[in-house]
Amino acid sequence: MSTNLSNLSKYMKFVGLLMMIGGVIYCITIIGAIIGVPYYLMGKRLRESADAFTDYNSSSSVSDLQTAIGQQTKAFFIMYILAIIGLVLIAIYIVVLLAMLASGAF
Repeated sequence: MSTNLSNLSKYMKFVGLLMMIGGVIYCITIIGAIIGVPYYLMGKRLRESADAFTDYNSSSSVSDLQTAIGQQTKAFFIMYILAIIGLVLIAIYIVVLLAMLASGAF
C-alpha cells in the first residue's frame, strides 16, 4: 500500500500542477478567468491532498488521511460542478442549433 500511496501522491502533484498552470493561462483573459479560477483551485486542492497523502504514508496519522480525503473531495466537487455546467451549455447549444436549422437559418 505504501507504493500505491506514494505513486498516487506523485501523480496527483503532477496533475495538480498542470491544472494550476492551465488555470493561470486561462486567466490571461477576463472571459477565460471564469474557467481558469476553478481549474487553478482544483489543482491547488489536488496538490494539498497529495501532500497530505504523503504525510499519511509516513506517519499513518488519521488527521492526515482526513485532510487528504477532504482536499480531494473539494477538488472533485469543483470538477462535478464544471461538468454539470458543461453539460447544460452543450444542451443549450444543441437546442439553439436545432432551432436555427428548423427556421432555415443555414
